[in-house]
Amino acid sequence: MRLEKSKELKVGDAPEDVPKTADIQERCVGLKTWRNPGNKFYVARLHYSANPTKRGKEWKDTTRAGYTWSEWMREYEIVFSSFEGVPVYIDDYSRAFHVSLEPLVWAKELPIVRGWDFGLGANGMACIWAQLISNYRLMVYKELTATDTSIENFAEAVKQKSLEWFPGTGKWFDVVDPSGFNRSQLDKRACTDVIRATLHTKPQPGEKAIPKRRKAVVDFLKANVRGLPKVFIDLAGCPMLVEGFDGGYHYAYARDGQLRDDPEKNEWSHPHDAFQMICSRVMYLDFSAQEPIKIATPRYAFGG
Repeated sequence: MRLEKSKELKVGDAPEDVPKTADIQERCVGLKTWRNPGNKFYVARLHYSANPTKRGKEWKDTTRAGYTWSEWMREYEIVFSSFEGVPVYIDDYSRAFHVSLEPLVWAKELPIVRGWDFGLGANGMACIWAQLISNYRLMVYKELTATDTSIENFAEAVKQKSLEWFPGTGKWFDVVDPSGFNRSQLDKRACTDVIRATLHTKPQPGEKAIPKRRKAVVDFLKANVRGLPKVFIDLAGCPMLVEGFDGGYHYAYARDGQLRDDPEKNEWSHPHDAFQMICSRVMYLDFSAQEPIKIATPRYAFGG
């Protein structure tokens, strides 16, 4: 969710660009059809996966050689809204595996973790709400982004949304961009001072080293718990975060055709930086202040 309107670029339903309002019929693997709601034309979408010999990793790796990510998405995956560049997590993220199409249900008895990124002024700010559940699986529920606003306004909005989205939560953890501890030259206050005063929490810094932050995200993406993703993202609650994974958060090409060393700074980088704050610290949070969850001991009555 955005705090105020701004121009957005959507990536659609990657890896498929299909109309959301049409009645999509899947005829077989790789073939979908629908009636265009506007001009009533009958449309058939034929993907290379319709050919059984082109479903294997070996064919894909061989054919993909020489294509950039955006070229491959357009020419083979039929996604014309792909970004120029290479997604940061291209080898580790799968929308089908890591994104929930159904709303995720949060656990009231467990703490909520908020990750913060501060790009002050017109550069944008972001907050991500997540929760570590059993087996250290990270559920990512909501996002809030803003541009052209103050930390005071943003912190107040985070407070209001926290009460609205997670009523009755008893414990909060805030992991913030380390730059948020720097004091302003104007009023000698830091972003964390505003967070403390507004939300009555004790912000702790996320990892400062960018490679370590991204590695923490990769570790979550690559792991699974008995076949379930270790990080699961609510699509409706975190559209910008998902779009960032789809390609909005990417390495851009320099003029010489080489990929830049750092991801492009754009509207998707802010929620991703906030998410990195969570991943870089969530395993080390102290949950000892929480009351233990009581689980009834099962009793078995075997006849004899």
